[in-house]
Amino acid sequence: MENNLFTNIKYARVYEQIVEQIRELIQEGKILPGERLPGERDLSSMLGCSRTSLREALRVLEAEGVVIAKPGGGRYVQNVDQRLVMEYSFDSVDLMKTTSIIYFLEVREMIEPNIAALACERATEEDILKMEKALLKVEAERKNIDEKLVRDSMFHLALAEATHNFVLVTTLETNLNMLQQIRMKTLLSPDRLERSTAEHRAIFDAVKRRKPKEASEAMAAHLKRLRESILNNQ
Repeated sequence: MENNLFTNIKYARVYEQIVEQIRELIQEGKILPGERLPGERDLSSMLGCSRTSLREALRVLEAEGVVIAKPGGGRYVQNVDQRLVMEYSFDSVDLMKTTSIIYFLEVREMIEPNIAALACERATEEDILKMEKALLKVEAERKNIDEKLVRDSMFHLALAEATHNFVLVTTLETNLNMLQQIRMKTLLSPDRLERSTAEHRAIFDAVKRRKPKEASEAMAAHLKRLRESILNNQ
């Protein structure tokens, strides 16, 4: 694969630009099904982006089935229907607004209470510290709603990572990315975000005390209130 296939990323939502560029290269036949993508270090250098943004983009592509990760063997382009790659668009999701948000929340309501319970059983001390660090960052941000939502997502992802189940992590991360893309912040008040922070603390405390039922119920209550807040602010 030629290094000059890729161009530097220059836009605000970096991971979206990476996803779009890789999709286009597949559509144009410049990257073929079964072909191995460059390693993270080389690919991030070609794209001029951070490895964090690259990983976020690759998780989206993996969730779509465009790319598959092989343990110890890198990432490969799947033999997917090109129409599916071409028809998928972040912009189309923007148009669905509140209805789309509720669909994504339904998925979270199905998996996150179980994630919280599983984290109680599997979290290491390092995982607990990572969750607490993420929570403290959420609690520290009181002015910037965009940053508050990013930190909110990081807490939920830290919780998912504590399950040590990469499928749950990837599923949740893709879901959270799409919720950010469809402007969920426009339906959330500053007061709701502050209450959400307190709910995060209750979830974390239950996980830290290894109380699966309590953690699951706290997460379910948190997501229920989030849904109600969004519906009341349509």
